[in-house]
Amino acid sequence: MLRLPTRAAVAAALTASGPGGVSGETIATGLGISRVAVSKHVASLRGLGYEIRSASRTGYVLEHAPDACIPEEVGPRLRDALWVTCEGAAALTSTNDEAKRLARAGAAEGTAVVAARQTGGRGRLGRVWESPSGGAYVSAVLRPPLAPAVMAPLSLALALGAARALEPLGVDVALKWPNDLECGGRKLGGLLLEMAAEADRTEWVIAGCGVNVSEPGFPGSAWVRETSTDVPAATVAAAVLDGMAEAYRTFVADGFGALREAYEARASLTGREVTVRDGTGTVVAEGVVIGVADDGALVLDRSGVTVRVSAGEVTLRG
Repeated sequence: MLRLPTRAAVAAALTASGPGGVSGETIATGLGISRVAVSKHVASLRGLGYEIRSASRTGYVLEHAPDACIPEEVGPRLRDALWVTCEGAAALTSTNDEAKRLARAGAAEGTAVVAARQTGGRGRLGRVWESPSGGAYVSAVLRPPLAPAVMAPLSLALALGAARALEPLGVDVALKWPNDLECGGRKLGGLLLEMAAEADRTEWVIAGCGVNVSEPGFPGSAWVRETSTDVPAATVAAAVLDGMAEAYRTFVADGFGALREAYEARASLTGREVTVRDGTGTVVAEGVVIGVADDGALVLDRSGVTVRVSAGEVTLRG
């Protein structure tokens, strides 16, 4: 069962009370904390942008909650049984870094970390990931009972889960191998997976995903509110986490092969002529994309010869 940090639980109690409000005593009793602690958490919530009115004989009335990807807003929206807690802050250096810290300290699988802004976000190959306010930045601690050798396509599986989850919000998402979410041919978001493992055992995987919710402020990108104007950032974050959880469950039980057809149905590179480079910029393959293999490899046709690529940066030719 999902456990909310105390401040988030106070926010949830205020939200549940509606316009009638709720007393500090009722919140304190329900959460097993003192009324002084409730008062301190209310003051902290006000600092995050919550508009909370104190009313005589009523207690506290929540008049407005911030539109932000913060634990207080994301946690109560999570629905998948995988999630055990939702941590984070309005701003973090990196949700992946915080999730790694928690994983190393023994955090359980299903620990989610969220932020409305990252000051040191990273993409693949060590690139800087622009993480301004107005995005949904999430990471998850996963502890798959699988050998490291079969983990390569997990990023594809989780990307598919995120794409599926955004569809009910009115966002049509395509998938660019290996880890990009696209909308209308432009980048909407991306995933970054980091892992700690021994030779035959995966200790943990940190699955991070960043999605542009509001107009990102840099050219060439898509954002959720182009097509879904009123969706809150926390709703996007919770949907992405729940979608990744569902895909993760299938991956652990049946492997990427069970998801490959659905992934290929959303693949944006199929039929396109591409160049694939490694981290140094060296060309490792060229050809026309014909699909994705069960092990997650990108499959190309080069003048009638099938070429498989397990990792790399893909650019369109011509």
